[in-house]
Amino acid sequence: MDKKITIAFYVVLAVFGIFILRLWHLQVIKGGEYKKIDERNRLRFVDIPAPRGIIYDRNDNALVRNVLSFDVSVVNEDIPKDNTTLSELGQVVGIDMEDLRLKLSKASSNPYDAVKLRQNVPFEEVARIEARKIDFPGLHVEVTSTRQYLYGPAASHVLGYLGRPSPEQLKSPEYTGVPKQSFVGQFGLEKTYDGTLRGIAGKKIVEVDALGNVIKFVRIQRPSRGQDIKLTIDINVQMEAEKGLEDKTGAVVALKADTGEVLAMASSPSFDPNLFVTGINHDDWKGLRNDPRKPLMNRTIQNQYPPGSTFKIITALAALESGTVSEGASFFCSGSTFLGRTFRCWKDGGHGGVNFHRALVESCDVFFYEVGKRTNIDTIAKYASAFGLGKPTGIELEGEASGIVPSTAWKLKAKKTKWYQGETLNTAIGQGYLTVTPVQMAKMMAAVVTGGKLYKPHLLKDETGKVRPEISVHIDPEHIEFIRKALLGVVYEGGGTGGAARSNIVSIGGKTGTAQVIGGAVKGKYLPEEHQDHAWFVAFAPEYDPQIAVAVFVEHGGHGGSTAAPIAKRVIETYFNPPKPESDSEKEDNTDKPVEQAQEEDQSG
Repeated sequence: MDKKITIAFYVVLAVFGIFILRLWHLQVIKGGEYKKIDERNRLRFVDIPAPRGIIYDRNDNALVRNVLSFDVSVVNEDIPKDNTTLSELGQVVGIDMEDLRLKLSKASSNPYDAVKLRQNVPFEEVARIEARKIDFPGLHVEVTSTRQYLYGPAASHVLGYLGRPSPEQLKSPEYTGVPKQSFVGQFGLEKTYDGTLRGIAGKKIVEVDALGNVIKFVRIQRPSRGQDIKLTIDINVQMEAEKGLEDKTGAVVALKADTGEVLAMASSPSFDPNLFVTGINHDDWKGLRNDPRKPLMNRTIQNQYPPGSTFKIITALAALESGTVSEGASFFCSGSTFLGRTFRCWKDGGHGGVNFHRALVESCDVFFYEVGKRTNIDTIAKYASAFGLGKPTGIELEGEASGIVPSTAWKLKAKKTKWYQGETLNTAIGQGYLTVTPVQMAKMMAAVVTGGKLYKPHLLKDETGKVRPEISVHIDPEHIEFIRKALLGVVYEGGGTGGAARSNIVSIGGKTGTAQVIGGAVKGKYLPEEHQDHAWFVAFAPEYDPQIAVAVFVEHGGHGGSTAAPIAKRVIETYFNPPKPESDSEKEDNTDKPVEQAQEEDQSG
């Protein structure tokens, strides 16, 4: 009997010992871990995205603003597990089951992170959702801010758009501390200057009950608002460029000739960046991506085209500077010339006897074929490169193309064959292998009329006034003056190809260009749009001390004089004769102060 009691005693003692050891393990060894879990069950950590900085034009007109937005989200661990409750949650929030499951599938693995279900919810729906919050633990409505682009599609390729950070971006040190559900710049200047505009996100710690309802705010770290930036863009000039391109495919670039400041940069067709501010839906994104006109393509910097007769400016300077052709030279244009094959002039029957000045005014191809016969391709390439062609300008936008300035060395490397003189004739009139971007042509035009000073095109306004040319190309001032007078003659002299740019407000000089898309097209016959010529016009104003340089390109627009020149005229006239500003009572308040106030009220409970 005593033996049984002794065994029972030791068994009880062993069980008690195991119990004591288990308590010690839970409280001492695992105590810290379970304390953290308990705190997480009681506390919620909520990221507060910072209001983005405002983007202004050169005249302090706001191009964007931040507006109030009501966002609905649910904490990961509180997502209903059964389909019935999940479907009911979708009905309360106002999204269908398929969309709800898609959003939840992208949730992080952290059970305490919030999944954003809807953004920019109308106020009347917010009231309905708030009334049902008690039925869905972890469901929250927060006051945040969202971006609004005040001019819609205008300057969209410059301003860009926002999107949630990609996994690759979140891994980058540049995006340290950026909330996963925030929106960051993904295109245009919104991306280039995202670090400046984004600001620093805040965080709030809230205590919740078992149902996920907020009991109190434990601590708030307020966000730091992003910095504002001021652009060189003049929204009045920009809007006029957009109107000129309406229903056309093409681009307009207007530069301040003596600084390189971009006054307007329009690419058509465009897109509305407001589609992206709360996350673009699948149908809208698919529509933009599949549109054959490629509205997301920034044609001012990304597309490369033959410059047509606008390149005759460079050919003329190369010939004059190298001494192969003088200012007093003249040739007879019968409508064609021969060099292994027939090279035709745009004008049937030819121009007759034509001197250098009139060759530029009337854009005589035969004259420049003769210049090409006498001027080495490498000489032409030298001056084209000197004036910024064949390489990116360095503007603050991604995806800029280089263009092609052909030479003997280039062809040997790219085509594995030698250069032929007939190819020089094509290059002399802006055809063949030669390609450029509209921003390069605007830069070239500005450099020519400022005496060879090349300024880097830029979009961020430099308030110091210390903009200096990148380089200065040494050109004989007499040759610059000769070219300038000829470009004025293009617009104001009889027979000039740019008469449609003639203005009563300011003197405009320029050069037309009609770039062939396919060779050997028979004139007078119907051609489908994709085979019609491209239209160019490069211009400057005024006659003396030029302040603005413009390049207009219309894809498959036909003749530069009739299609592109009128657009350049509208842009230049708007710069020199801007619309009257609105009175203070008419101006819309574009600041985001009310947004910040509302966020503070929401954060303080």
